[in-house]
Amino acid sequence: MLVLAFDTCMDKMYVTLCRDGAVLNSVAVPYEGMQTRSPKLLETVKNVLLENSLTFADLDLIATSVGPGGFTAIRTCMTVARVMAQELGKKLIGVTSFEILENLPVDFEGKKKLVALDARRESAYVAVDGEIKGIVPLNEIQTDGYFVVTDDKLQPILGGVSYQSLDVNLGEIIAKIAVEKSKNEDGDWGKLTPLYLSAPSNS
Repeated sequence: MLVLAFDTCMDKMYVTLCRDGAVLNSVAVPYEGMQTRSPKLLETVKNVLLENSLTFADLDLIATSVGPGGFTAIRTCMTVARVMAQELGKKLIGVTSFEILENLPVDFEGKKKLVALDARRESAYVAVDGEIKGIVPLNEIQTDGYFVVTDDKLQPILGGVSYQSLDVNLGEIIAKIAVEKSKNEDGDWGKLTPLYLSAPSNS
């Protein structure tokens, strides 16, 4: 199975191409100086396919992040993914940022996993062992007994590990999760549901 996975919701833009579990190409592109994400995402995807002598038609599965994230970031991922899946007639699987971070290659010390991502206004978007709790005020987040995965902004407050401090290509994690989810999901592009951190006017 040839899988294309990408994400524009996290700290970098990630694009990964895998075949039968083996990574063919995996890139992480910083956002510095990037005016808009959609053209850069498409350019990067095309280059990754070209470098492997492949075309869009060769793909079997498309995987994308659905957030949590800002409106523009999620819209970029989902629009590109939906158009590709619809035009090519390919399966599309959405993966949440929580699922990605719960599968980081770190020692969780046998603890329950608490993932908290900055939601601005002194709050975080939280999930505990895969169960999404929604946006929670920082002063209401209980971290005792949990292994906390968060971002650079919240790590000094909540402790734990910031995914941004790790040298991990998140696109590879997305691809792996999507393959497993595709065994039980139909991959209908129209069913993709975003997890926004804020409304469009606040992004």
